[in-house]
Amino acid sequence: MIPRRTLRSAVTLTVGTLLLVGASACGSDSGSGKGGKLTSVSYRGPFVTSGGDAPIYYADKLGYFADEGLKVTIRDSKGSGQTITDVNSGGSDYGMAAAVNLVLAVGQGQPITSVATPLGLSSFGFFVPKDSGITSIKQLAGKKVLVTASAQPNVFAAIAAEGLDKSAVHLVVSDPTTLGAAYTGSKGVDAVYTTQFLAATLTKRPSTFLPQSQAGYNPPDYALLVKKNLLSSSPDQVHGFVRAVLRGYQAAAKNPQAAIDALLAKHPELNPAQAMGTLKATLPFYCSPGQLDQPFGMNANRDWVITANAMKTYAGLPGATNGSRFYSNDLFSGKDPLSVATC
Repeated sequence: MIPRRTLRSAVTLTVGTLLLVGASACGSDSGSGKGGKLTSVSYRGPFVTSGGDAPIYYADKLGYFADEGLKVTIRDSKGSGQTITDVNSGGSDYGMAAAVNLVLAVGQGQPITSVATPLGLSSFGFFVPKDSGITSIKQLAGKKVLVTASAQPNVFAAIAAEGLDKSAVHLVVSDPTTLGAAYTGSKGVDAVYTTQFLAATLTKRPSTFLPQSQAGYNPPDYALLVKKNLLSSSPDQVHGFVRAVLRGYQAAAKNPQAAIDALLAKHPELNPAQAMGTLKATLPFYCSPGQLDQPFGMNANRDWVITANAMKTYAGLPGATNGSRFYSNDLFSGKDPLSVATC
C-alpha cells in the first residue's frame, strides 16, 4: 500500500527521472505454482524497456503469473498507438497504453477496454527550459510547443484547464521517436508536451516540468487493456493476469532493488542506476485523487469522464462520454473481487 500522504502530494511533483513503461520480448521462466499446464499469453507495453517495466518482470520472477496458470511473453512497443492496434488485432492478449489513446480508439469503434489503471495519476505535462522564466502552464500563451500528432487534443485540454484557448499556443508536431531529441536540439521551441517519465532523456536541455494534473486535468495515466471479447469469454484468465500485474506493482514498491534485479536479469543492457531512478519515480503515480480509498488499480470514473469530455471537445470524440464506455470494473466486483491493496 502506498502512503496517502505520498498520493495526495503527487500532483505537485516537478521533474522526475522516469521513462515510459515498456518491455522487450521475454517469456516467463516460472513453473505453474499450481502443478498444472501454463497457458501462454502475451503482453505489450506502451514504449521501450525501462525501469518502469520492473513491476511486470518482478511479477514474473516471483511466480505471480504462474500462480494464475499463465506464462507471459513481454514485448516492447514504439508507442501506445502501436500497442492498442496490436491488442485490437489479436497480436497481443494484453497491453498497457495511455488512457487518452484508449479513449480515442474506443471512439473509433475498436472493441477494447481498460480493466485496470496501475498508474492512475497523470504524468503528462510540459517541460520548459529552466532559464525560460516560465513557471506555469498559463505562461505558455504565445509560445511554441513541441508535441506528437496524437497528443495535440491533450495539449488543448491541458491549457484549457488554465483558461487558455487552443489558439493561445503554437504547436510544432514531432514524431514520437524523435520528440526528446527535437526538444533538446532546437532553440526554436519553447516547451515540449510529454510524460514526466522522459525527464532522463532531456538532460541536455535543463528543464522544469509543469504537470497538467496541477491544472486540474488528470486523465488516467496508463491503463491495462484487453479486447472486450477476451474479457467476456475468459474472465478468469483476465482476472488472474490483472491480479498478477497489480501484485507486481505492489511488490516492486516494497522492494525496488529486487524488482530492478529481475528486470536487469532479462535486460543487462540497461543502466542500473537509471533503471532504479525510473522505478522509484513511478511510485507517486500509482493512484490519482479519484482512486483514494478504492482498490489499487480500480478505474476511477471521474478521471475517465474528464478525459472523454476533453476528447469530445478537442478531438471530436463521437458518442457518449460516460466513463464506463472506456473501462470495466467487473474484476473488482462479484464473489471474488480483485483487491491486492488500497489506494
